[in-house]
Amino acid sequence: MDDEKPDTRHLVLKPKEIFPIDNPSRAGDGSAISVQLIHRQNQVAEEKASKGKRRGARPPPGAPTPAQVPPGFKAKEIAPVNRPAHAGDEEAISVPEILIENQIAEVESGLANVKRRKRRRSRRTRDFILVVGGLDLAIVIAMKLMPGVISVIFGLSAIALLTSMLAWVVFGVMDDY
Repeated sequence: MDDEKPDTRHLVLKPKEIFPIDNPSRAGDGSAISVQLIHRQNQVAEEKASKGKRRGARPPPGAPTPAQVPPGFKAKEIAPVNRPAHAGDEEAISVPEILIENQIAEVESGLANVKRRKRRRSRRTRDFILVVGGLDLAIVIAMKLMPGVISVIFGLSAIALLTSMLAWVVFGVMDDY
């Protein structure tokens, strides 16, 4: 009796009720969140905090407070350190002149007389062709010894896989030797 399914015909889902929590703010009613409102609230909080600390003169109630621009909205003052150089200025930086000075310094120091070794030819290509050619030739011979469609398919896929794998290892992973 416990294993029987209960009758679900009389079960109904409860309707969903939505209740608004906050009233939407309208532009101009003073409750809309804005940067100026946040700054004004910060100013009021600072004034309240300063009232408890200082017992000096207080501004009269209802007196307008001077409009202060928040630091984030002030214009940035930039003081140039180096003035831009003009074409006729002797202190102007010229890249070709710097290169010529570097070449003259190289000749004077004797570094121009030092022979640079030629780059040795890489043996990777030769080794790749020998290894892949030999392995592919062995797979082709095995395909000829075992005639059949499946042998040809497996042989061609083995050639493709082996060639691409060795190409990645030799040219992608390894350095010149």
